[in-house]
Amino acid sequence: MKAVALFLALTLGAQAATPIEFRTGRPGFVSLNIYRADGTVVRELLTGSAYPAGDHAVTWDGLAGGKPLPPGDYHWRALYRDRIEMKVRGWIGDFGGDKGEPAAVAADDSQIYLGWSKATADADAVVACDPAGKVHWTHRRGAVSGCRGLGVDAGMVYVLGGEGAEVEGRAIYRLNARDGGIVPWPNGRTDLEISSLWPAKANYKPDRADYFAVSNGRMYLSFSGGQFIAVLDAKTGAYLQTIVGAPPGPVDAVPTKTASPEHPDQSMDADFVTTSLHDGIIGKMLLAHDPIWVLASALTPLDEGQRIAALRMMGDGAPHHKDEIFVGLAPPWNQVQARSALDSDTVIYVAGRVGGTQTGARDRNRMGVIRGIALDAKGQLWVAEGDANPRRVSVWTTDAAKGRLVREYFSPPDATSPVAIDPLDPKLLIAGGCEWRIDPETGRAGCLGVITQDALRSVRFAMEKGKVLLVLTPANGPDLVLERAGDGDYRPHDGPAPAPDVQKFQIVTGTDGAWRLDTADGYDLGIVFEPAATASGTPIAAVLDSNLPNHLAAGQPALTQMADGRIFLTARGSRLWDLELTGLGSVTPLADGKVSLP
Repeated sequence: MKAVALFLALTLGAQAATPIEFRTGRPGFVSLNIYRADGTVVRELLTGSAYPAGDHAVTWDGLAGGKPLPPGDYHWRALYRDRIEMKVRGWIGDFGGDKGEPAAVAADDSQIYLGWSKATADADAVVACDPAGKVHWTHRRGAVSGCRGLGVDAGMVYVLGGEGAEVEGRAIYRLNARDGGIVPWPNGRTDLEISSLWPAKANYKPDRADYFAVSNGRMYLSFSGGQFIAVLDAKTGAYLQTIVGAPPGPVDAVPTKTASPEHPDQSMDADFVTTSLHDGIIGKMLLAHDPIWVLASALTPLDEGQRIAALRMMGDGAPHHKDEIFVGLAPPWNQVQARSALDSDTVIYVAGRVGGTQTGARDRNRMGVIRGIALDAKGQLWVAEGDANPRRVSVWTTDAAKGRLVREYFSPPDATSPVAIDPLDPKLLIAGGCEWRIDPETGRAGCLGVITQDALRSVRFAMEKGKVLLVLTPANGPDLVLERAGDGDYRPHDGPAPAPDVQKFQIVTGTDGAWRLDTADGYDLGIVFEPAATASGTPIAAVLDSNLPNHLAAGQPALTQMADGRIFLTARGSRLWDLELTGLGSVTPLADGKVSLP
């Protein structure tokens, strides 16, 4: 970059406004500060003000903050810059909650419904999409919302969760499956509180349900501590029946027909209910639909040590896998198995490679902690995985005995988690305890590996003798220094943490929570971010939410500076945006000048 000369002359009068005259060699932007002798800024006279080429003059009235400055020596310094542009390079996070993990999934004949345990007002607690992953609508409630369980029946989505404290499963509310709008209960209230279900004299009155299913006009809520399943009317919320037995876990139900015990030549409406008992036994019950009573029951134990984390029953009317039970296994298996409802001893389908929570380079075929499973209209298996890092929903084929991973979707990292950008390859980022790579063609980030499942206070890259080091500061404990050995592969480094690199620019957060880019020595560059297009040429409107500045103000960005004058930074919102600023190499400091106030 050519150095651009600015000629400034500053003469102060005790009473009159002081003219400041300067010349710009070409069109650009000028920032000018007035300093005390100790180097503190007393007045930002110009903050990235646009000027054409030529001679210009501004005035300083000797005031700071509207008040006259005391007598003494002061300095001025100024900067020039060209136009600075921003491009969106990509993002981390497809949809979902930013404060919790994927917690539930349900499906009907056209959509899949995904739920997260917690989401702020910048993210979504429930998302509806088609089998290809195209989002149809999203839902959130208040400052914090979330769900523990999801069900869908007769055009209605049922959410076990809610707003504030209810995200832990203290209430049930309903959404229109077509557009996600809230549908009140017949009494006009949004929430059906679990605590309201019990008579005043009841000995056991839980205020939250553990698991939840909806089918054929019935809601099934399991309470492990009380060793019972409550059956409610899905239209009114009225309590219908209690099924008592061993401690129940995940539960599901499908409608069916069966021979009437009193008239064997006639069929009657029934419900086939499956649940987990004692964690490792599949309990099967055939219930008369109205009135509710148990017609038959059976038990199928899993292999020793296997525990059930999720269940999904496919009934005799299902388009795929009729009369099959899909079982999500808890760690360390972390697999989904399918068995015939009639012969549950034999495993006929498996998805996911055996293994628990991962660290290091990531095996995409290993599932996280399974929280919910469902099959869509095309027969694809959707799995809500409850690991903190990364927060994934995976999609698998079911047309063979072994499932194949088709797609994976990620939630945005927690807004409080620190972020770092690789100094050698800005397509690589650390966020949410994981390493990610931005695809330059699509802008979407894929997860390369899991560095830690623990909370971090800070994370930064450093260079030492050509090696890329990563310095982690846990929420509790000393710094941990790791050396990058490959994609997602970080190994302990023998030596202390290198000192942070000297930065030419800094992120400054204002009192309103919005941020701006300043030079390291305190110049407000007055940068107005005017996005043009993504690095791949995609219009920003196609990838950004409606108001870019609001998303940039949603959290403190991470920043990495490159030798060629580019800056890469991240900004939070419904996604973690990866942005590139160009033109910063034109920022040219000028010699300072001295001035005295009498």
